[in-house]
Amino acid sequence: MNFYTIALIVILVCMFIFFIIASFIRWNANRLTRWFAFKKLEIDKPIVDYTRLILDEQGLVDVEVKKVGFFASLFIGNTYKRKTKTIRLSWFVARRTTVTALAKACELIGLARLHSEGAKGLGTVAFNRYFNWLPILFLPIVIVGIIVDLVIGENFGVISIIFAGVGLLFTLIPFIISLISLKLERKALSYGQEIILNMGLLNEEEEKKIKNLFVAWRQLYVVNTILNAFELIYFLLKLITSLIFRRH
Repeated sequence: MNFYTIALIVILVCMFIFFIIASFIRWNANRLTRWFAFKKLEIDKPIVDYTRLILDEQGLVDVEVKKVGFFASLFIGNTYKRKTKTIRLSWFVARRTTVTALAKACELIGLARLHSEGAKGLGTVAFNRYFNWLPILFLPIVIVGIIVDLVIGENFGVISIIFAGVGLLFTLIPFIISLISLKLERKALSYGQEIILNMGLLNEEEEKKIKNLFVAWRQLYVVNTILNAFELIYFLLKLITSLIFRRH
């Protein structure tokens, strides 16, 4: 085996190990999220209205809060739109009064607070949330390239390599964006944790668990960034290996 093949195997092993770790982190985050999803807050307003009160208390009076519809919630729910200074809460979060819903709203308030402080790169946060699925297109694009190669029948492998390069680009872009947005996402979560703890709505056990929840959410952002890095390295080595075998 040549160096690139060995490197490819090492990357695959590392990805497998990291996948196990990432699965545990996701499980822990989901477990805490579900636990708080059944914890009702003693407030007389839904989260969409309560978010408005928190924004005013934070001095973010120029930030709007909008509840999006059921279908729009699947695409633009729980996001902060910096151009219009609008927090868009999903239909599922806006109407509830649970701790999980409040924690999600506080994270978005954290992004609005970063915006008010003049933080740069908030556009990458929105891009990352909308297009972090792009790497899954790599394999379909490569398959299309192989099919085109088989149909043309000339210079077999050239089209596949070109399409693989496009697929690699679709992996590279989310990786760069996730690197840029990582710091901002984690800072927004820190602000969100600070806001929710200062409200005095949680008991001692809930405060401990909410800290763990925000830690798990911060870990998820790091995990997703590292996974993007592994995927990028893997696809790059796979492309190089295929080129070497093609020459021989």
